[in-house]
Amino acid sequence: MKKTLKIIGIILLILIILYFTYKYVLRDYFFYSTQLDIHIPIFTKIEEKDTHGGFHGDGETYTKIYFSKEKAEKFINEINKNDHWTNLQMPEKLQKRISNTIDKEMKIPYIEQGYWFFVDRHDKATDKYNYNEMFGRSSLNFSIAVFDTNSNILYIYALDT
Repeated sequence: MKKTLKIIGIILLILIILYFTYKYVLRDYFFYSTQLDIHIPIFTKIEEKDTHGGFHGDGETYTKIYFSKEKAEKFINEINKNDHWTNLQMPEKLQKRISNTIDKEMKIPYIEQGYWFFVDRHDKATDKYNYNEMFGRSSLNFSIAVFDTNSNILYIYALDT
């Protein structure tokens, strides 16, 4: 009986450790990798500011992911294999949209050299990679990512209204 309780206790401890490892270490990497259709390396430094929590979860998220030179090179190779990431310059409509953020601290800086990605997360989107569809709607749910190849920083801006 004691042996069975010890085994159950060890299994529960392992499950708790795995849960907290996922929740506090791995979750953001999986989330951003899924959202941006590209692998975000684990243990890359992430800074995030999130204003969600308003009515129906409205808000903005601003994320900066810092890549080492080696991880940046691998990331750029993945970008070049992905049809939905594009060389900068970003279309003016999108550039204006991310320049007019609600919280001015959540603004992607102007980047001269790099890549950009857009995904429309609205439930009425027919092509989630087409940014033109969002401009006729009363609510917006989208994410824009910009990778600065000079500084090796990935900026992600998400808006939910």
